[in-house]
Amino acid sequence: MLHYTEFCLSPYEVPGEQSICIYISGCIHKCPNCHYPELQLPDNGELLYKYFSDILALYLKQASCICFLGEGMELPQEKNEFALYTEYAHNKGLKSCLYSGRDTVIEQWMHMFDYIKLGSYHEEFGTLDSVITNQRMYRKNNNNGYDDVTYLFWDR
Repeated sequence: MLHYTEFCLSPYEVPGEQSICIYISGCIHKCPNCHYPELQLPDNGELLYKYFSDILALYLKQASCICFLGEGMELPQEKNEFALYTEYAHNKGLKSCLYSGRDTVIEQWMHMFDYIKLGSYHEEFGTLDSVITNQRMYRKNNNNGYDDVTYLFWDR
């Protein structure tokens, strides 16, 4: 089951969106110089299913997107849990985003998200706002494919 440590409203994580950001714990990547090492602790924080609808209700009138910062431990049941949360958010009129810390391609299960951030953190390349970053942000297009929109972070 997914756990979260905190949530907030932010205009920075997803270009052009005001996002409800939920920090998911249990990250298994252990990136050097991780900016939030507490997220590496399994089962850290509260169970998300207990509070998800309340979190959305709190910011629903101000937000256009729900952004999950992390994939947890990447277990199959967690992917199913993300599907339920994403469907709930879509039914409330919100877009959805997943921040993955993995160096991977967009996987089939990720197609539920409107935005996907991929790539591990490497200090020498920086975060999404660096023009030399190894990380990428993708936005779903009208053909259910994804376009790389990382450049939108560079104009800030």
